[in-house]
Amino acid sequence: MTKPQNPSRRDVLKMLGVTGAVLAVSQAYTTVMGESRVAAASSITPLLRYSLTDARNNIVVKNRRRAMLSSHVYPKATFVRDAFYGPLALNDVNLSAECYRWFVEAQNADTGQIRCAVPFDPKNEYLFQIWDDDSSLLFVSWAAWLKRNRIKVDPTYVEKAWQFVKTHVHDDFHVTPAQPFCYWADTVLFETPERVAHNQGLYALAARAMLEQGWGQVVVADYERARARYTEYFRPDLGIVAMGKDSWWADKLDISVLFPEFMLRWLYKESALPDEMILSMVDRYVALASVYKKDQTLAGLKIICAADGSFLPPERYHVPVLNEPGHYQNGGYWPMYSLIALALRYKIAPDKNLKALIETLVRVELAKDRRSKEIIILAPGVEGAIDPNRSGYTWNALIAIALKWAGVA
Repeated sequence: MTKPQNPSRRDVLKMLGVTGAVLAVSQAYTTVMGESRVAAASSITPLLRYSLTDARNNIVVKNRRRAMLSSHVYPKATFVRDAFYGPLALNDVNLSAECYRWFVEAQNADTGQIRCAVPFDPKNEYLFQIWDDDSSLLFVSWAAWLKRNRIKVDPTYVEKAWQFVKTHVHDDFHVTPAQPFCYWADTVLFETPERVAHNQGLYALAARAMLEQGWGQVVVADYERARARYTEYFRPDLGIVAMGKDSWWADKLDISVLFPEFMLRWLYKESALPDEMILSMVDRYVALASVYKKDQTLAGLKIICAADGSFLPPERYHVPVLNEPGHYQNGGYWPMYSLIALALRYKIAPDKNLKALIETLVRVELAKDRRSKEIIILAPGVEGAIDPNRSGYTWNALIAIALKWAGVA
């Protein structure tokens, strides 16, 4: 296969130069951390082991077979993201294969859709409504990883899932329906159909997976077009890879837009987004989304926020009990997505101040109770607060892998 071609460095720099979006890294991260804290930073590798331990502790046996929980807060079902990401981070191929079977067996035989969660007991089915989310996209990439690792995979199920994915693709963009529960940020409410950057990146990753295994009659041109569309989310006027393109969410900042790029680089040693877009996105994100406690120590970085870094109106989210500013997906701090984006940036351009920021965030999450966190609250007045019930999360194991891959830990 020919190596995909990215826009030239000169072209991208010219585009970025319109707004001067790339911040000088020494300036950007010294501003966040302060010079005095850089020299004091030490290895966080021992702490990262707790994230891996939490993932292992979420392996359960149900109906005489293993499954992966998101955390013990959700004991009634296995969710596709954690079932894929957890064994992937642990590099446990046999566990991954067992977890994969739960979703194969629950696939919609008519449409090919892969559901987000499979309940262990059929009588709990009513608790897990089947939404139109990113699960089918992830299933395709998951299957290819298993096949690469010599696990027998029936391509019939994968190709059915791919056909479901393709019903969402128009002009090489993945289009998400108007509803909540459309991607990992499930409380985000799309009132109109939207081309969600995170899902577009996962579509490019899925196309690469299909291409690798020779499934679904996918050819190089399909993959290259999906990649090219992913780059079109970059907004030179804002210096960010925007969350969407079509709705009220089109100019919002969501750091998880870079997660599929990490997966593409880590799993395939290929890229979609040019380095300069990633540098611009992360530098803007750190400058705008950092939140501090009253003592001026860093509490975390908002996962989703406005292009100027402000919190978003609660009514733009689907679940009222979770939607206040600084809570959950309305500007809470989600370590997995933020730290993986920072790792991606560090891999491109290592910097001591960025490393100090990463190490500080790992300590913020793990140093006190040695438990990985789904979310840290950044609401005004309670910046850095932790809900103990949202600790011990499987997918945070990917943080340890990403930081090792990037050379931080």
